[in-house]
Amino acid sequence: MDEPELNANIQGLRAQLDEVDREIVQTLNKRALLVQELAAIKGEAGVALYDPEREEEILQRVAEENAGPIYDATMREFFEMIMHRIRDLESHS
Repeated sequence: MDEPELNANIQGLRAQLDEVDREIVQTLNKRALLVQELAAIKGEAGVALYDPEREEEILQRVAEENAGPIYDATMREFFEMIMHRIRDLESHS
């Protein structure tokens, strides 16, 4: 592969990564908004916001749906952090 072709391949992959990053940001914010809606409904009903059983269901499903190459345990860690950070957002709003 010559240098111009190499550079074109690198730029093409970087553009794809940039698009995936945009999608991740949009999806995380969409998830946060849904969690805020759920928290508002639960708050009005007097239901506890945090449900450890539901969180474990989510983590199990994430691992089951993971096709790799990210390890299941790592994917669970990502989602644990996402859920924890979104809970932080809940408590500071």
